Amino acid sequence: MRWRTLPRGARLAVIGAVSVALLAAAGLVAWRVLGPAEVVTPARKPYPGPVIPAPGPIGVLVSAPLVLDDRIRVYATKRQVWADAPPNFKYERSALWSLRRWPAQLVGVVAVGGDHPVVVSSWSDGELVGTDARTGEIAWQQRAETLGDAYTGRRTGASTVYQPPGLFTTDGAVVLAGPAHVTAYDPGTGARRWQQPAPAAPDCRGDDLTAAQQYLVHDTCTGTVRRLDTGTGAALPDLGDDVTAVEPVTCTVGHSRCQGIRLTAPTAEGLLLTGLGADPSPPLATPGAVLAGGIAATAPDPAAVTRLDGRDPRTGDIRWTWQPAAGDTAPPPRLLTASGDRVLLFTPDHTLIAVSAESGKELSRTSLQLYYEPETAYDVAGFHTSGRYLVLVRTLPGAPVTAPDDDYYYSPRPVLLAAS
Repeated sequence: MRWRTLPRGARLAVIGAVSVALLAAAGLVAWRVLGPAEVVTPARKPYPGPVIPAPGPIGVLVSAPLVLDDRIRVYATKRQVWADAPPNFKYERSALWSLRRWPAQLVGVVAVGGDHPVVVSSWSDGELVGTDARTGEIAWQQRAETLGDAYTGRRTGASTVYQPPGLFTTDGAVVLAGPAHVTAYDPGTGARRWQQPAPAAPDCRGDDLTAAQQYLVHDTCTGTVRRLDTGTGAALPDLGDDVTAVEPVTCTVGHSRCQGIRLTAPTAEGLLLTGLGADPSPPLATPGAVLAGGIAATAPDPAAVTRLDGRDPRTGDIRWTWQPAAGDTAPPPRLLTASGDRVLLFTPDHTLIAVSAESGKELSRTSLQLYYEPETAYDVAGFHTSGRYLVLVRTLPGAPVTAPDDDYYYSPRPVLLAAS
């Protein structure tokens, strides 16, 4: 029987059935494409061994890596956290493992190394996900306070892995500081260890950070620094009086596991954060001072170092002094940071100088100028150290942070990976 000879009712029924089938198929496709999804791509290779690089430039990357245990590099984009290896490869490689979520956006990432390494990611839908850094499998997943509603890492993801808002690590916990509460989680299992109301009201919350065993937040309304014991959640005595600013000193990553703080008040004050204590450290009151190998390194002008002093962090006694070699006419370097047992200086002509924190002797001096890149100046918008690894996020000189990525970053591959 031909189509035209079918009764009108039968034709309408067939048309209706086909329409329903097409709509169902379209809905299925839309759901598969746009519906909530969590895609885990586990590692197909064994967890790599550590790689200790030689001093000098390694390569340039598009994304900012979080180097974990000298074994892998962890990256962030809007909807994905992933890792590659080895950490001393000059470009990004195919993912060792990956976690992609939709429609949530990635807000922050921290990592805990050691025998049971885990990468913890916070998402805009309030999910806190612990990924086994060795296999890429999800180790645990918890519903937590939302730390942000959108990805803010721009092209490189640097702020997401180096300054995750409200997400910290300590010696034994992952700490999430949300708008209403501060909560500590076991990094291996995700179990909630304790939860306390936020020590500072949302409108009074300034910079916050963690030390090995403390969570600290600047209460801008009272001018004090509130503290919690990250082992138990118990309150610790407040610090400071009329404090207007808090500057973390020598943290492992971002504001996590900081060794000290510098308080701006009527008089500047430096404090060593050891255990549950906060001990006076006169050298840390000096602008730009860093801690390396149990020594406080200070300079009269940290932006143009003509003398670097290694001091006892408690007494201020000088242990050693470093100065440029006689006859060195190069522009003085800036005091960049500390990394383990060394202090790092960086010159305007892109030379990295490593000074021993134990002796003050110069350990290495290497040019980070890559032969295939233009020899033009750049600003350093952020940096990350891990062991001997150093990451510099390079931007165009004077570019405002509000500029589009193409007018902000130094090159299409703005992340310089080097070793000290």
